[in-house]
Amino acid sequence: MMKKILLATVVAAGMANGAFGADVADADLAVRNINRAMDLIDACWEKTMKGGDDNLYMADTYNTVSGTVGGPSDIWPLTAAVEAHCSLLEALEMVKEVDAVLYDRTWDYYSGRLAVLIDNLEYYRGTYRLPSYATSKQWSPYAVPRSNTRGGANVSGILNVYDDQMWLSRELIRAWRMTGKDEYLDLATYLADYVIDGWDCWRDSDGNEYGGITWGPGYNSKHACSNAPIIQPLVWLYDIYKDTGEETEYYFRDENNSVRHETRQRSELYLEFARKVYDWQKKHLYSSGVYWDMMGADGKILVSRGYRQHVDCGAPGGNYYSYNTGTMISGGAELFRVTGEERFKTDLSASSKRSLNVFARYVRDMGVYDFKTDATATEGFNTWFNDVLMRSFVDAEPYCDNTSAKNGLKGFQTTLDYAYENHNRGNMLPIRLIDGWGSDIKTKPFHQFAFASEYAMLAVRLLRNLQSGGIAGVEADDDAVADDAVYTLDGIRLGRLADVEPGLSGLYIVGGEKRLFGE
Repeated sequence: MMKKILLATVVAAGMANGAFGADVADADLAVRNINRAMDLIDACWEKTMKGGDDNLYMADTYNTVSGTVGGPSDIWPLTAAVEAHCSLLEALEMVKEVDAVLYDRTWDYYSGRLAVLIDNLEYYRGTYRLPSYATSKQWSPYAVPRSNTRGGANVSGILNVYDDQMWLSRELIRAWRMTGKDEYLDLATYLADYVIDGWDCWRDSDGNEYGGITWGPGYNSKHACSNAPIIQPLVWLYDIYKDTGEETEYYFRDENNSVRHETRQRSELYLEFARKVYDWQKKHLYSSGVYWDMMGADGKILVSRGYRQHVDCGAPGGNYYSYNTGTMISGGAELFRVTGEERFKTDLSASSKRSLNVFARYVRDMGVYDFKTDATATEGFNTWFNDVLMRSFVDAEPYCDNTSAKNGLKGFQTTLDYAYENHNRGNMLPIRLIDGWGSDIKTKPFHQFAFASEYAMLAVRLLRNLQSGGIAGVEADDDAVADDAVYTLDGIRLGRLADVEPGLSGLYIVGGEKRLFGE
């Protein structure tokens, strides 16, 4: 108990003027976030997990009025459940020094729940032979829909997509870190190798690889979601294997488009591909700090002499989605961490800053950013997309030279709390965190697990900053001086002085200095 009191005092002192304000920014907030994450996870288990531990499936939807469910869900939403448990375990591991009782009371239970989830992923797994750009071999990836038997899923054609394997690889690495179960790392590595096999290694007339990874083996379109999500796991795998000397066989096409293979160090190959994927997406899908969704194609899959052929995808298009930018921010943060190359730091700062303008609305009454989502829970996936962006802010914060990541995280903390305290329906939250449920009586556990993960990662962020000696207060960035921008005392940018001055009342930061308005 004494340790908890002392640490809480240190946090309160170190974070008194931090991103969340003096009144709540302390160790108790991290503990509260963890408890709320568990509330949301427990509600999903009670209401949406069906079939028992040996034949588990997650319902696709839950009716908050009738209590009825739809389902089972596809593999992607179930991955969100795995993600939430990994985030919670990371938070619990870090909270041990603050609240050992909380850790001791919950760790075994939630690590056991995680094991059940991962075990039941096998209902989505199947085996097939894939002719890719430089190989033709048998693989056992995960299908989109669930099968009735373990390992019996149909994974041919459009029934498996590369982004599902990427999300799973990421979470399996996190699960391995928390549990030490080598089978999780082995599976994460296997899925990363499957994704690399999908890289378009055909060369153009100048001898350069076309590059990029299609949405799946049955598609020709190359998407942001089927490229950037693998960057972070690949850097993690580089970290894991760099001192092992472990090798693997890599197949590719040379300058004459002849198939070749060579023995490579796993660590070197993974870092090389993390760079290649990052550079491909930056070159082809980047748009002023955010990313286009995809480069389309005609849908034809051309196979000749046992190998997949390159098909031109055309120009980028679609929409901007928050997760497409989030994965590049997270990937850029990891690449900057291991390489020290300033270009990655520059990119993640620019993207985190731009994200607030594109994907969020500023709520003046609350002084925070609220991230845009869909009209109804069953309409789309933007709530989970925003979860990916939030994770990227956590990843970027240590390396960002501006306040955008901090301000984005403040928005997530404040809006989650507002919904939890004002719109809580059986420990389930509406996707419109401020506005509430409205006429929307259904929810997706997909979204509820996203909220749980966000609460847990906000706790991780707070505890991480405590361990590093506290975080600095949110200050006006360099642009404040350059463009005479107006900021709140919490560091939220309101706009140029000429544009916002008529509505100002109170104390603000203008040009890096405090100014009083309206009195």
